[in-house]
Amino acid sequence: MSSPPISLVWTLWLLVLLLELATPPGVVVGILFVVPLFLGAAQRTTYQAWRFFVVCCASTLLNLLIPSPVHQNLAAVVLDRLLVCLGLLVTTALLVHNQKLQLQRRVLDVELAQAQLRGDVIATLAHDLKTPVLGTLASLAMLEPGPAVDAIRSSQQRSLRLIDDLLQVFRAEQEGLQLQRRPCNLLTIAQDGVQAVKPIADQRQISVVLRQEPRVQTTLMADPVLLQRLIENLLLNAVHHSLRGQRVWLQLSYQPGVWQVDVRDGGAGFPAEDLPRLFQRFSQTATSTRGTGLGLYLCRLISEAHGGTIHASNCPGGGARVVVQLPELEA
Repeated sequence: MSSPPISLVWTLWLLVLLLELATPPGVVVGILFVVPLFLGAAQRTTYQAWRFFVVCCASTLLNLLIPSPVHQNLAAVVLDRLLVCLGLLVTTALLVHNQKLQLQRRVLDVELAQAQLRGDVIATLAHDLKTPVLGTLASLAMLEPGPAVDAIRSSQQRSLRLIDDLLQVFRAEQEGLQLQRRPCNLLTIAQDGVQAVKPIADQRQISVVLRQEPRVQTTLMADPVLLQRLIENLLLNAVHHSLRGQRVWLQLSYQPGVWQVDVRDGGAGFPAEDLPRLFQRFSQTATSTRGTGLGLYLCRLISEAHGGTIHASNCPGGGARVVVQLPELEA
């Protein structure tokens, strides 16, 4: 619906003013100023709206002097006109507030449209990127095993993982992580995670050691797929920051009500200035030469979706440590 021309608004204001001045002071018709107030609201800024309110109030009070000053029942007449001004004040305040809400709604509409566009672009891009990667991995199965084939397979698997991380992060930010909780074995998930990163670790001559406290409880209510992704990303981060020949430790422990996943490496550790923003999106350490900054961010999202916490620190003897704590939930 289009707004009326500003000339019509001022014409209505003039008609109300003339009607106000043509009636006795005891008859208050200034409340009719709400019509031009309302009709022209969409075309006014906040400053213009309040300025027009002042003009309307002055117009309705003008009848106290024109065509002749009021001498009888002055207090009652003034009170009536002040009540009209109060009504105009409330109307103007509501119109200004509504204008702000409309502006916020338009901003939200634009943001939603942009988010939808980003979603379509990311989904299409991820699909187009995964197709050649999967094709390459399928073709490698027909080649004889060797160092070159292993290196290509490792590179393509890492590309596939980065694409999956990007999709997981985008979906989590748009819809939240959709957990498929069920009873699962943390030790089994950890073992599968170690096996998944073993080819990359072997290529860098890094050994991954899984340690578990004796007789620790390992059954918990969680999403096993996301939990394995969490462990894999932590291990890959540790592998990428370790030197050849070093070890990465993954330790599982349990205290009443809390499971703990502890990953340590023997690398240079995290720069102290990077620790506060380590789990932010696209955050990379000052010493990082690879990665997108999505891996640890996704780890934080998965931990928080399970009601847990994630914390990073440097080990006293050197190396980095990341600890995830997951609360016990009833089935």
